[in-house]
Amino acid sequence: MLLNVENLSLTYDKKVIFNKASFRVLNGEKIGVVGSNGVGKTTLINILCGKVIPDSGQITFDKQIRVGYLDQYLNIDSSLSIIDYLKQAFLSLYNKEKEMNQLLIDVKNLKDQNEINKKLNRANLIREELEFNDFYALDSNIARFTSGLGINNYGITTPICKLSGGQKVKVILAKLLLERPDLLILDEPTNFLDTIHVDWLVKYLKEYKGNFLIVSHNQEFLNNVVNCIIELEFGKTTKYKGNYDEYLRKKEAYNEFYEKQYKAQQREIKTLETYIAKNKVRASTAKSAKSREKVLEKMEILNKPHSDDIHLNLYFNYAPIASHKLLVVDNLEIGYDKSLLPAISFEISSGTHLALTGFNGIGKTTLIKTLIKELPPISGSFKFTDNVIISYYEQEHNFEDWNITPLEEIQRIYPKMTNGEIRSVLARCGLRDSLALQPIKTLSGGEQSKLKLCKVMMKKSNVLILDEPTNHMDVTAQRDLLNSLKKYQGTIIFVSHDRNFIDELATKVFSFEDLLLS
Repeated sequence: MLLNVENLSLTYDKKVIFNKASFRVLNGEKIGVVGSNGVGKTTLINILCGKVIPDSGQITFDKQIRVGYLDQYLNIDSSLSIIDYLKQAFLSLYNKEKEMNQLLIDVKNLKDQNEINKKLNRANLIREELEFNDFYALDSNIARFTSGLGINNYGITTPICKLSGGQKVKVILAKLLLERPDLLILDEPTNFLDTIHVDWLVKYLKEYKGNFLIVSHNQEFLNNVVNCIIELEFGKTTKYKGNYDEYLRKKEAYNEFYEKQYKAQQREIKTLETYIAKNKVRASTAKSAKSREKVLEKMEILNKPHSDDIHLNLYFNYAPIASHKLLVVDNLEIGYDKSLLPAISFEISSGTHLALTGFNGIGKTTLIKTLIKELPPISGSFKFTDNVIISYYEQEHNFEDWNITPLEEIQRIYPKMTNGEIRSVLARCGLRDSLALQPIKTLSGGEQSKLKLCKVMMKKSNVLILDEPTNHMDVTAQRDLLNSLKKYQGTIIFVSHDRNFIDELATKVFSFEDLLLS
């Protein structure tokens, strides 16, 4: 047994996250952790990694194993280049090499044959250890990971301080995978990966000889790599053998069984209560009624079946626009200090759903920031038709004040709205009840995404520009978002790595990779 979690309990801001939850991770298990936004998936990872202390419960790792987890907020030396940071995964081997080289230097200055033999023997042992650990193939091994995860695109000598948040996470993930821990703990590892790099990670994890525990909303990814699912629901954990599709089948069967059990129990309760009410006052049947009362008191009452899924009821506020030719891009070069790409030219008509595709770092977000005039063009031009109103969903979670609540955030933008009106809109975006009154910093990543989505939805617009809108969102929220966007009458320009989302929503695709090849 690699990990044992017993009776884990945690209440945060009056919300019960875990209530005596228990599970084990056994050798050979490759586990996906699933559940709706806000049920505690990331909190569970943070507890396992020691970043959050539970109210009670016991967490025990096998002392003989190495555990590695993906920390997106890891404090690392940003002055290091990508390659120097990745080499830290093999620091002990590089130190061994230094020791061996020093021993060989020392030998040249010795005359005592015994001392010479001792140092040569020690150097030989180190050499064998280095060869056993494929030390002399490290450069090619590192290159395999930087290529597989698309890190080569940034330049491996680039200082980490020059990387975006998503690019930095990919580098941290690469180092973690290079270290090959016995138990990998990953939280949404595909969020910042392009389709081709997700495919590479899938292949890697299929061949991985260790074990892993992965939080993900990516069903296709989980189907390909896991052999167990741990579901978080109502403060408890339930473990299912098999991949995500098998979990869904078993979950559906269990729900049907539970509902039958619940209905049968309700019928039994009603029968007992009716009998007791009719017979407890009659002397001849009082004893029998009392006996049934005891049966009822001892009965473990089943909770009413209900879904933990929170559906979104989105309606994007459309401002009509008459123009047919909505956007013309003419020889546009984008970037910060220099152009990232060859000149871009295209045009789209009103009502187009344009998907921007390509590997991370190629310039998709840079184009978006240029179109919303957050970045100036290097050269060339673009022009939206008159009367365009853009509503923008940015990839990163950026809020002016993380300490205020969602209700206060919307109130800040729309001061004339009443509390009731704001709470009604927030509820449509999945932020119901206490979620509307919690500080933004206490919300899960998916709940913060829903708040951002709420702001986009409320703004009257005829163009939606969305940068990775499905990141952090649970499967139900993704489906509801897709259905609502299909109904939007305006133009949508969006970035996504979700193949299904692109296939379902896009009426036109602009591939940055094709631009490089042309």
